[in-house]
Amino acid sequence: MGLINRVNEFFASNTNVQATNDTIASNELENAIKDLSGRYRLGQTNQGQYIKFGVQDDFPVMLDKMLRQSPVHAGILTKKAKMVVGTDVAYNDSFLPNKKSKAELKVFVQNCAGANKGLYSVLTHSAFQYEKSGAYAMYVRWSKDRTKILELSSLDLKGVRAAEPNEKGDITHFIVRRMFGQGADAMQHNEPRRVPAFNKWDKKQTEAVLYVQNPFSGNEYYGVPNYISAFHYISADFAFGKHIKNSAENGFTPKVMATFVGRNMSPEQKAKEYAAFKNSFTGTDGEQAMLAWVKRPEDKPTIESLDISNLDKTVDVLSRLNDAKILTAHNVTSPTLFGVMVSGKLGGTGNEMVAAYQIFRATETLPNRETLFSGVQRLLDTVGLGEMQLEVIEEVINLESIKGANPTDVAPAKDEE
Repeated sequence: MGLINRVNEFFASNTNVQATNDTIASNELENAIKDLSGRYRLGQTNQGQYIKFGVQDDFPVMLDKMLRQSPVHAGILTKKAKMVVGTDVAYNDSFLPNKKSKAELKVFVQNCAGANKGLYSVLTHSAFQYEKSGAYAMYVRWSKDRTKILELSSLDLKGVRAAEPNEKGDITHFIVRRMFGQGADAMQHNEPRRVPAFNKWDKKQTEAVLYVQNPFSGNEYYGVPNYISAFHYISADFAFGKHIKNSAENGFTPKVMATFVGRNMSPEQKAKEYAAFKNSFTGTDGEQAMLAWVKRPEDKPTIESLDISNLDKTVDVLSRLNDAKILTAHNVTSPTLFGVMVSGKLGGTGNEMVAAYQIFRATETLPNRETLFSGVQRLLDTVGLGEMQLEVIEEVINLESIKGANPTDVAPAKDEE
């Protein structure tokens, strides 16, 4: 039997990896991805028609499930978003004429999305949406005279859909609710709203949705994350975790084949006996020994250990290969930056780590930061706040604590944009 077949058979019989409410089957996501490249299909709400996103109109929901399947994938996404937004955001208010206007700006920065939900929270949520989903969406509401922004918040993409395009093929509105997809109509507080798409030339808008998608999405209407090519590997990470959990719960005992001879039993009786045997000898509290009494020697059960001596090593090798594929899909220059062990070691020398950090920062962090901050700036420009000059307060990295690193190689503390 080939290596891959052995592993597949082992997982199929021992880990019971199936899609649940919090996970997703690979073929389900594969079908949804194929659907993204075809002609768009329309859904219906009481606020008009909209463009569906995926076969069951739940592609963003599937991305959430993928996030819960893989600790490697989840860790990378979280770290990437943190690198984009840093520890806080700084801004300039020197262009404002007086203390009152500066105080008003401070209140806006600290509460633009609601009480104690400030601009940094909005940016953090949007950054994570962009890394996870390949897009972000912001909702903005102005005063009637368009001199102030009354609300600026980040939307969860599970609840954002493009309304049916106009005769020119342009998206002029979005349908916004808590969630789309199966069960959406039965969800509480999920009434849809029709909101105009942001248009800086339309001075009559009192509210709008700014939707910014990954330029590499390959979809005209929705963002798709770059890592999507690794969805099989992300699903496999869940399977490896199930294998470890299964082994731990069964005390890392070997797999056995028990054969009972000379007992004429119905299928129902066999199922009952199997369940009793399994309950007794598996799980963390499973028995470590068994006794059997028979009248004749030929009636004694035979217990054979299945030969899986090399399977755990195979699973370990495949798991590390799997991690490497996920890292590659995320354009990670070094697994060390994200705390992932590959080939039995945590990382290279200090200078190698610095170089990897600088490359990742230049090719991933800063471009994604520019995509995020330029969108916010477009909204701020509508009320004369274009000179705020938003800057990220970078996370402090102490390179002197990294063995072999040259402290002079560290990136400057402030954004170099």
